Amino acid sequence: MSAQDTDAQARALCIPTHELRRAGHTAFSLRQRVASGSLLRLRQGWYIDPKALEHASDSVKQHAVMLVTHQDASRTPLLSHRSAATVHGFPVWSSWLRDVGGAASQRVDPLTTHQTVPPGHRSSRTAGVRYAHGTVPHADIAELGGLRVTSAERTLIDLARSEPFELALACADQYLRETVRVGTQVDFESWSEWRAQMLARITPLAGSRGVGRARALVALADPRADSPLETVSRLRFLQNGIDVELQHPVRSERGSSYFLDFWLLNQPFFGECDGKAKYTDPRLRGGQSAEQVVYREKLRQDWVSATTGRRGVRWGAAHVGTGALFARRLRAFGVRIPAQSRPTGRFGGDAARVLSALP
Repeated sequence: MSAQDTDAQARALCIPTHELRRAGHTAFSLRQRVASGSLLRLRQGWYIDPKALEHASDSVKQHAVMLVTHQDASRTPLLSHRSAATVHGFPVWSSWLRDVGGAASQRVDPLTTHQTVPPGHRSSRTAGVRYAHGTVPHADIAELGGLRVTSAERTLIDLARSEPFELALACADQYLRETVRVGTQVDFESWSEWRAQMLARITPLAGSRGVGRARALVALADPRADSPLETVSRLRFLQNGIDVELQHPVRSERGSSYFLDFWLLNQPFFGECDGKAKYTDPRLRGGQSAEQVVYREKLRQDWVSATTGRRGVRWGAAHVGTGALFARRLRAFGVRIPAQSRPTGRFGGDAARVLSALP
């Protein structure tokens, strides 16, 4: 869904008090409807129909509450963390991550906004608002869609420090995919510059909570991941001490290239992760039936195995909830898990520590 569509749907959900008054409601009748559950009070002066809310996505719900928060506030709030991530289009409400399970799928109320306020600021206890105290440089504040938010880069740092690492990394991967990659081509120089700029942003935060996780995010983020499921799968490989190459090309029978999700280094396997939607969602099947998609994938895997001498391993979201669960899946195909399953250390100490702490 485009940002414009999300904004339009969010605005359609929000009902200002004056519209309800024009429809004949009084303060007493509004209280009665809220008490009965036929109307939800979103913020002071704003309401929402619970039935309409049932059919809205989490990202639309979050956008709606951000809009009314912005209009209701006496001072323009600085939206951050999940709220800013929603505005930037990051997959914080991704169904892929929800299907994976584990920490990344923990239910978060999409009607709660996250705001950053200056250190020492005495923020009132407002229902539906989570406050973080911190200093945000002017360069890391942006205005998007009429909302004041932390920049994309600062938002990624905040997510790394406060949210499940799997979710934060999926957001960083998407950001890089959209900024340093076109098709299968990656601008490695721009990617390197992004790393340096991110580390420069993190340096002033030294000594504060979660800074090591932020540095690990910078080290591990990779634009070659095509989905949150691929992001989490890569983490699980690295947790188990298995180094992989992403989007490895293999020449097809027609002379073009197949790009494999994962190419295991030093082991004769390649890996592909599939979401259920690949076979069930008509929008992703390209006009083919589910059976045709399955057959096409089988021919592709047979060709790759025959021409590379490698065996293919497939998995879905249900297999990557934890590192141990994924290791069990790999072992079933004959993949060797290194002794003691120690995480890879090639991304540095911060990344190794984060990988060791993941479930």
